[in-house]
Amino acid sequence: MFSTVFIVLTFTILSCLSANIPNYIHICKRSDPDVAKCIMNSIEVIRPRLKKGITELGVPALEPLRIHDLDIGRGSPNFKADLTNIDVFGSSDFQIHKLKVNVPTLTFRVQVTLPLLRLSGHYDVNARILVVPFKGQGKFHANATQCTGTAVLKGSLNEQNGVKRLHFTKLDLKLQIGDYNIKLESGANSDPIIIQAANDVFNQNRKDFIEIAAPFIETRVSEMILEIANDIVKNFEYDEVFPEK
Repeated sequence: MFSTVFIVLTFTILSCLSANIPNYIHICKRSDPDVAKCIMNSIEVIRPRLKKGITELGVPALEPLRIHDLDIGRGSPNFKADLTNIDVFGSSDFQIHKLKVNVPTLTFRVQVTLPLLRLSGHYDVNARILVVPFKGQGKFHANATQCTGTAVLKGSLNEQNGVKRLHFTKLDLKLQIGDYNIKLESGANSDPIIIQAANDVFNQNRKDFIEIAAPFIETRVSEMILEIANDIVKNFEYDEVFPEK
């Protein structure tokens, strides 16, 4: 869910490739003493175009943002949930509160919030809820409010045949979810009574389930962001992507 902001951040870094970037993009240069402010202003300029995505630059649509799979509880003896084909609405309402750019080390530090996210997709849960085994499949719908993400995105320069290219190497991501509610729908082979009991437990023990889910969400989203970011920058030279002047 937080991948949207960091995809946008990566895209904004690319905006200085003026030969191939539309003229509505505000160009930021690494010699700018306030490059972070420039990037934030650039994001605001292109925000209206992000809902449908920018196909020619590999920027996915933010409304909805599709997350193909999310595995929660891997390795846990008591809780395992596979969420697939997740559509996320509300990603384009992100708010950037802090952005710091260290050009020499290619390090980007950012803090964002998302006021409300609405999610729907498919669940496959195998868990022991309190003392009752629960196994079920079906559709789910969820709302998450006041979500905050703090991240450090790091890059490096790879040189081949005298050409330098930017490559993102690491993303440290920490998430805080203010609150949520979720509704599991009964699948073809699910017991409606057990599904309702599971809904009650998930919604009445939100803090515990946030603690279980957060590390898995952080890992999956970090992988997703790095993959998309590197797909965007791999075809461009560094001086095209982030010019000095």
